[in-house]
Amino acid sequence: MSLLNKRTRSRKERRLSSLHMVSHNLKGEVSTLGDIIKRGSRFYVGQPKRIRASATYKKLIIDVPEAVVSDTVPETMFFYMDTRFTTTQMNRMKRLIGVVLSIWFFHYQQKNEGAILSAYQSCVNKYAKFNLSPVWFEGKLSNGAVAADVQMDGLTTMIAANGFGRAAKAYIMYQASGTSTIKGVSASEPEKNSLTITVNSTDLNNTGITDSFLGGSLLHAWLHREGYRHPAGKFTSYFAGEAAMCGMRGNKDKSPLIPISTYTKWLD
Repeated sequence: MSLLNKRTRSRKERRLSSLHMVSHNLKGEVSTLGDIIKRGSRFYVGQPKRIRASATYKKLIIDVPEAVVSDTVPETMFFYMDTRFTTTQMNRMKRLIGVVLSIWFFHYQQKNEGAILSAYQSCVNKYAKFNLSPVWFEGKLSNGAVAADVQMDGLTTMIAANGFGRAAKAYIMYQASGTSTIKGVSASEPEKNSLTITVNSTDLNNTGITDSFLGGSLLHAWLHREGYRHPAGKFTSYFAGEAAMCGMRGNKDKSPLIPISTYTKWLD
């Protein structure tokens, strides 16, 4: 694992750029059907969304932490957020993306500092037993720790694909309310698929939900985009559910005093 070349832009410049928002108007209709894999009755597959031809989006620019990874990663990522979201909601969404990027960053930082397992790996290894492999992975993964390592490498690929423009644009689509919090339609090619999600604006407004919990919800949606599956409504012991819950808890152990629904009600 080689150390990335030192970035030339200053932190101050990148912080300023992350606040830059540019209006983006869509012309014509953009379908997300291209990255839907064949459906099966056993596994959760979200309903395909079609972006409204009249929708207007703002471009969000997000700083990428300088993680020590084997691949070259971009300095920034790009998302296009529906303008029906308020400025406050957009700012919170940027924080939630930062939560997931922090989970990714600290995994690699701990590994680079000599840890056999990162805190994320240890947590996932303790609870994840089923569907450890994404659909694109050939072979069987022996345990949750190995699976977490593979998943983080896949997320690295998606971060690079987004920032370097190799993947389709990542849209943050609007949902006024409903039963889902943050939903990602299942996909299967990390090198090409976008990080497009649909977000419940009511939940995004709810200050009673911590950023850690909503960040775990976002991680779960991105795990679907990365190629992870679970039976509909079942999260316990499945990789996509347990990895997201580890993120919600800051990789701490589960408590018998806290019902599992405290976490799973924010997952789709």
